[in-house]
Amino acid sequence: MAEVLRTFDTPINDGVNGYLARAIGRKAPDGMWEGWLEFVPTAKSAEVIVGGVESRQPEREHLAYWASGLSPVFLEGAFERARRPVTVHVRNVELPYSSAPEPRAVTVSRVIPPPRPEPVLDPFEIGGRNPDLLRQELGALNRPRLLNIIAAFDLNPAGEDLSGMTDHQLSHFIVFSVETRSAKR
Repeated sequence: MAEVLRTFDTPINDGVNGYLARAIGRKAPDGMWEGWLEFVPTAKSAEVIVGGVESRQPEREHLAYWASGLSPVFLEGAFERARRPVTVHVRNVELPYSSAPEPRAVTVSRVIPPPRPEPVLDPFEIGGRNPDLLRQELGALNRPRLLNIIAAFDLNPAGEDLSGMTDHQLSHFIVFSVETRSAKR
């Protein structure tokens, strides 16, 4: 419970009213003693002005000693502090809307293989009926068309190097691959 530690006789004037200062003390919840000042108006029309804590001491006797040593200059400063408390601008703490980031979006798209070359003939259709006819048909084709047939029908699964073969050798390679695959079926 708060108690008056000392009342000061010299009034403090704010230009309109006079005030008498009083040192007040109490034991704080943490066990320390805290002291502040009240300014009681001498005129009944004004209100009491209560200041903030001016001193904290470990014992009541220490707080009473503090109150006994307050000068008129200190009282005037405490009066100004009580009338115009310090304004502290506190930054508003912003809280996030989320507690974790969104997982990274992974888009899976099908990889479309490049189109196979368009062959000019089906070697299995012709070679299945007559291998000699296939040889004749292939003999009329140029190198790029022969390579297209090999690629389109996957006749080179081992990935052999065909760059050194002549057109005649490529034709023979196609006929041999068709006969070999047809025999396995």
